[in-house]
Amino acid sequence: MTTPYDRVAYPTTIFTQTNPERLAVLARLAGLDPVPPEQSRILEIGGGNCVNLIAMAAMWPGCDAHGFDLSENAIARGQEIAGAAGLANVTLAVEDICEAHHRYAAGSFDYVIAHGVYAWVPDHVREATMRLAAHVLSDRGVAFISYNAMPGGHVRMIMREMLLDAIGEIDEPEQRIAAVRDFLEDYARARDDDEPLAKTLRQQAENMLLRPDAVLFHDELGPCFHPQRLLDVADVAHANGLIFLTDAGRNRQLDGFLPEGGEVPEDAEGAVLLAASRDDYASLRYFRQSLFVKQVPDRTIDATRIADAWISTRVRRQDDGTFKHGEDVIVITDDALADGLAKVAAIYPHRVPLSSLTEDPALLRVILQLYTEWYVNLHPGPAVFPAKPGDRPCSGALVRGMLALGEATLCTLDHGVLKVEQPELRALLMAADGTRTVEEIAALDTGIPPEDTLAALTASCARALMQA
Repeated sequence: MTTPYDRVAYPTTIFTQTNPERLAVLARLAGLDPVPPEQSRILEIGGGNCVNLIAMAAMWPGCDAHGFDLSENAIARGQEIAGAAGLANVTLAVEDICEAHHRYAAGSFDYVIAHGVYAWVPDHVREATMRLAAHVLSDRGVAFISYNAMPGGHVRMIMREMLLDAIGEIDEPEQRIAAVRDFLEDYARARDDDEPLAKTLRQQAENMLLRPDAVLFHDELGPCFHPQRLLDVADVAHANGLIFLTDAGRNRQLDGFLPEGGEVPEDAEGAVLLAASRDDYASLRYFRQSLFVKQVPDRTIDATRIADAWISTRVRRQDDGTFKHGEDVIVITDDALADGLAKVAAIYPHRVPLSSLTEDPALLRVILQLYTEWYVNLHPGPAVFPAKPGDRPCSGALVRGMLALGEATLCTLDHGVLKVEQPELRALLMAADGTRTVEEIAALDTGIPPEDTLAALTASCARALMQA
């Protein structure tokens, strides 16, 4: 079956919020006992070429990663990537969401990911997506389901109507995209007499212009576009035996937890959902990344539950003692904690046990707040990549596989992406296949001076391109 995604390939990539490490930390915060990601079974629903899943399989050779999509071209490309990397723990299939329950046994996955599917399919497929997630999720599992949310979805629906009018009967993809860009460029220009809603729509037009052509083609012009209310999604999940855990988005990770210091209501799930839904409307939220489980979570916030986590961070200490993350300035008043964060930042993306920074419950609560704002990362265990090259340095199998296929953007072992275009570095990473010493790699004609080879390998470790 030919799909729109066979006509125009969707630019699938890593989506860090789906990483089972993140889901496991949030489940543990709720008093649950999730399966360690490195031992887990993972299913990605409608994952395109499933490179997001393939990167997880490369991180954790002991996991069992399965993914499917209706696009034959996308799955063929994913199989090519996994094959080039020699990953034996990845299984990809061409499958229909409505039929996938026949392929996968009940309770067979510990982490289920449906990113960019739920709001872009017909009603019966959306219902089948939730049924499938509930069917395959294990008792200790966590399901991730993202979707365009209300009320921001109303704004995008208005824009969609205007865009569809602009393209009319044009069917050819390049012509559709060109017509949409022409319309958006004109519409995005502010008018002196703009009402507040018009200003919001023009801002949305500006944002759309920044999206790749393929994203515009599918997300804005596709046959289905059904933004969802959080309360409605939770109702469908509940009808299928799933319980809302929380949200994986920035500043949303405590949405499934009760305010501190208050009484626990009889219907705790209903209370947190209502509060989160009200905040959606107050904030004009456009997107949700909801997590669901089968076990009842504890919705009281207990920061000591993260005490055995590992921490990494990119925050940088400034000359005035504050920390900076992007344009945000963070003040840490506890000197010992500030010193600890500075040391952790200096070795990013590597991790240290959180207990080496603090075991104070009050400071753990500070760390938890920094985590919800994405200033620090928490992990259930140590990194799978080394801090320095070993005796026989080895770049990640997926790194070498993608290099062999000519890919410029590589998947790193911290579930990220990195563009590597320098021929010398690409040659070095291919040479570092675990069979050669540093001296033997230096003797090869990679284009990197022999005296700089160790430094280049060390820098590759710092970019999570090397495996332990």
